[in-house]
Amino acid sequence: MQTQLIGSSGAPLFDIFGPLLQFLVTPAQTSGSFALMRGVVAPGIAIPLHSHADPEVLFVLHGGLEVLQSGGDSSVWLIAKPGETICIPSNVKHALRNASAVPATVLLITTPNVCSFFRELGKPFHSGQRAGQPTPEDMHRLQALAAKYNYWMGSPQENAAIGLSDF
Repeated sequence: MQTQLIGSSGAPLFDIFGPLLQFLVTPAQTSGSFALMRGVVAPGIAIPLHSHADPEVLFVLHGGLEVLQSGGDSSVWLIAKPGETICIPSNVKHALRNASAVPATVLLITTPNVCSFFRELGKPFHSGQRAGQPTPEDMHRLQALAAKYNYWMGSPQENAAIGLSDF
């Protein structure tokens, strides 16, 4: 291994059921230590309630992103603005949403496990294309991958209780 300059600005985009991801630095480029991704969350898009053993760190570049802070019997949505960092520890239930009128862009640093999950789940996305709603087949694939990677997924009722519908 040696220091690398990675030209990742042209990295392909992948649709993860609404949010778009670019894999900027892969675990193979970090001796399996971590992955770095760029994410874009369009207005009105949410990542439903879930948890996993892998920590995640998100740095907000543009726009605003709401993150659910769950604490026992109560939960509150916090708004992360450009220049702020969201730190999600292992096994903490969390959800994200963009309730603003502009896209939110973040850098995501996480584990090889999360990177592999997103790689398997994502579909190639091309400029000019609209990110679509997941099909029933997509949701079946999501459930299968969640089981494979030991992710907990919130039920529709649990998502509705925190203000997220249609999940």
